[in-house]
Amino acid sequence: MNIRWLKDFITLADCQKFSLAAQINASSQAAFSRRIQQLEQHLNVELFDRSQTPVKLTPEGKRLYPVASEMVQMADRCEEMVANKPNPMTIASLHTLACNFFPQWFTQILKHMENPMVTSIDSGVRSVTGYQAALQSQRADCLLFYRGSEGTKYFESEEFEVVKLADDALIWVCGTTFPLERLEDNLIPHLTYAPSSQLLELSLPLLNATPQAKKLSVIFQSTISESLLPMAIQGNGVTCIPYSVAKEYIEDHRLIHIWQEYSQPLEIVLIRLLESKNPHPYINQFFDTAKVIYQEMSGVIP
Repeated sequence: MNIRWLKDFITLADCQKFSLAAQINASSQAAFSRRIQQLEQHLNVELFDRSQTPVKLTPEGKRLYPVASEMVQMADRCEEMVANKPNPMTIASLHTLACNFFPQWFTQILKHMENPMVTSIDSGVRSVTGYQAALQSQRADCLLFYRGSEGTKYFESEEFEVVKLADDALIWVCGTTFPLERLEDNLIPHLTYAPSSQLLELSLPLLNATPQAKKLSVIFQSTISESLLPMAIQGNGVTCIPYSVAKEYIEDHRLIHIWQEYSQPLEIVLIRLLESKNPHPYINQFFDTAKVIYQEMSGVIP
C-alpha cells in the first residue's frame, strides 16, 4: 500500500473537497483523484460517498481513518530516522491556523532566529485531549492553538507555558449570493463546525449571545473552516468563522459580515510543556522570538 495514497485519503477526509485537498497536497486534481481511486481499488471498498458535495466518509472510510493516520505518522518518523535528517521542531496545529496564520507568522519568526531551523507542522490531531497527549508524549514540541475568553480553559496549569501570538475573533458571515431576506426566516440554514472541532466549542458563547442563532437549522458540518468558507461563499447559509479567515473575502465582496454586534474574541497562542524530558534544542529561542514578534505584529480583530 502506497503511503501517498493514505496521505491523500486523510487530507480529503479532513477538507471534504477534491479540489482543495489536491491543492493542499500540491497535486493536480486529476492525479489526486486517481490516487484515491487506486487506494479504493487496493482495499476493494468505497471510502467516500461521492453522491453528495462535499464528499463524506463511508463507514469503511471512517474505520480506515485512525489506522491511516497512525501509519502515516509512523512512516514519517521512520523516514526521518533512516535519512538522518535534522531534528525538526514539530508544531501541532489546528488546521485553520496552519493554513491561515502560520505561514505569515512563521516567516517573521525565521527572520529573527539566529540559527536555521527545520520545522514540521502537524494538523492531523483530532481533539483537545489529542493535543495534550501530543505534548506530553513529545510527539509535538509545541502547539499552535486558539484560546477563548469563555468556556473550558485548557493548558492553564503550571506545567505549560502559553504565549499569546495574536488576536482573532469568531464572526458571522454569509455569501453575497445568499438572499439577506432569508435572515428573517424562521429557519436559517447554518453551516457549522463538527462536534470534534475545537472551534465548535469556542463558538458556543457566540451562539448563545446571538438572538438570531435560535432560528439556525444545521445543513452542513465540517471540522475545518476551509470547508465552511466555500460553502458560505456559494450562498448555502450562514456561518461563524475566524475573522482572519473571512477578512480577505469580506474585503473583495464575496462574503458579508452579518450580525456585526455579535462576535467572540479569540487569542492565538503557542503552548509548550515546561518540564519536557527531551526538549528541542531551539525551543527556548523559538518561544523568546515569538514573544518579540507579538510586540511587532498587530492583532487581527474586526
